[in-house]
Amino acid sequence: MRHLIRWTATAAFAALLGIGCTETEIQFVDREPFNPPPDAAAGFLGYYTPGTKQTTCGNCHVAKQTEWRATRHASAWDDLQASGNAQPFCNTCHTVTEYGNAVDSAAGFNRVADTAYQDVQCESCHGPGLNHVTLPEGTQPLASIAIDPLLGAGTNGCGECHSSADYPFVEEWAGSRHGFGGATYDSALGGSRYYNRDPCKNCHEGREALRINFGGLDPRVSGQAGGPLGTYLEAGIPDAAQPTAACAVCHDPHDATHEAQLRAPLGEPTEEQVCVHCHRREGEPEEGFATRRGPHAAQGLIVIAEEAGWHPPNWPYVGPVRGSHATANPRLCASCHILAYEGTDAQGNRVVSSGHTFKAIPCISQTTGLPSGATDCELTERRFEGCTASGCHGNVEAARTAFQVVRQRMDVLTDALWTDTDGDSVMEATDGGILPQVLAQAIAANNLNEINMYDTVETPAEGAIWNAQLASTRRRDNWRNFKVAGQKSCTPTATCTTQGGSNTAHYSSAEGVHNPFLLEALLLTSIEYLKTYYGVSAPPVDLSVHVTVPPGVRKLR
Repeated sequence: MRHLIRWTATAAFAALLGIGCTETEIQFVDREPFNPPPDAAAGFLGYYTPGTKQTTCGNCHVAKQTEWRATRHASAWDDLQASGNAQPFCNTCHTVTEYGNAVDSAAGFNRVADTAYQDVQCESCHGPGLNHVTLPEGTQPLASIAIDPLLGAGTNGCGECHSSADYPFVEEWAGSRHGFGGATYDSALGGSRYYNRDPCKNCHEGREALRINFGGLDPRVSGQAGGPLGTYLEAGIPDAAQPTAACAVCHDPHDATHEAQLRAPLGEPTEEQVCVHCHRREGEPEEGFATRRGPHAAQGLIVIAEEAGWHPPNWPYVGPVRGSHATANPRLCASCHILAYEGTDAQGNRVVSSGHTFKAIPCISQTTGLPSGATDCELTERRFEGCTASGCHGNVEAARTAFQVVRQRMDVLTDALWTDTDGDSVMEATDGGILPQVLAQAIAANNLNEINMYDTVETPAEGAIWNAQLASTRRRDNWRNFKVAGQKSCTPTATCTTQGGSNTAHYSSAEGVHNPFLLEALLLTSIEYLKTYYGVSAPPVDLSVHVTVPPGVRKLR
């Protein structure tokens, strides 16, 4: 590599006078594009110039070098030394070593403690670069974005460092719905409904989630004949271990443009917000399509109040009906769903939660005060600190009370549309609420399609069902998997007589708190419109507060 190292005074003066320079006035020297690696056996190159944090890889990959310099990876060594807690065992993850890549024995800083290996550099994830710089077209060191669910932390990739008692990112993620708690990887967890199914894999399979939602990383196999090389180790490999949302789906290892090196903004209340990229699949019924699957991954759309819900003709609102979770919440979803906690175990040791369970109000251990992993517990056993972190609620008791009130209101309103009286998850004319009355009318008129959610004609009754599915709480699971008695459940043709197919939906409301203003508006306007359109009656909706009064508070009669 030829580097210009000196522009002589004669050349500078000539340039000022507009006189052309001669070749002898500019001096060049030849310098190799990489230094002899301190750990030659492993082939880790490390820094080209440690003092300026110029990596050897960055001599060619200039744009990535510039992006990387702004990340926490580039200051990993200095940050460790400044922490006051630096210990020799910490060095492995704050330098270039065998951690984070496919090398399986001590290497880099763990073999030669040279300044060239300080910080988390390109080779920490991509592996040794010596062969690549000596024969660029022959080898391509690719990073892995996989995480082994059976080992928790994994054998390479982000999990080897971003996991421990102090930083349990991977451990918590692995049990979450984003990780293998969502049962999305085929061979590791004994089968998956989502793997290789369109369009499910757009969010349920890591590689497609990256490609579809965050800018189109090349999914082709590395070294594919006649085409560019892949961009990471698992690209294009059909049986690669790719869970739903591994670290690299949401986080960009190279770029610190957004908080926490996320691939998209965190606090922007639009569809460009990082979580909303996936949590926006089906928020409103689409004309000409069947609604039997109902709302699907609509959580983000509810929060930002865009394309969420069926708006009946009596819809009175202009513009989005947004709640405080989108307007007075600088970190949007993360304020509640990703909050780190510290606690102390029974032996007095410090224990940490990274917030990567993604649970807004997790059940907590009565011993440590940290999330316990339980899915069902009393409200008094849940943490509500996430609700106060953004400033939305003054204290946890106020947040807990608000949660109870909103949940009760959602139950009252959805019950007004349909109360599954006998608990069989079948909407019948004998059930309670407005929709069973509509169903009774349809059956009497031999109309088998008024609540046929398999056809492509949307009726007001079906629109109201969509809104109830958006708003339903976990105490009203009947809305997310039910049948309709006396109606068709197939496309209405001359030969179609099928009945008994299920109508489904995904849970989206967070017990109503994702956006109580929007959800309540959708339900109230639906109720009033159905009463007028179908000429049915219903008692007034009682939205009185039904919660346990806190101790010491006297209830007025």
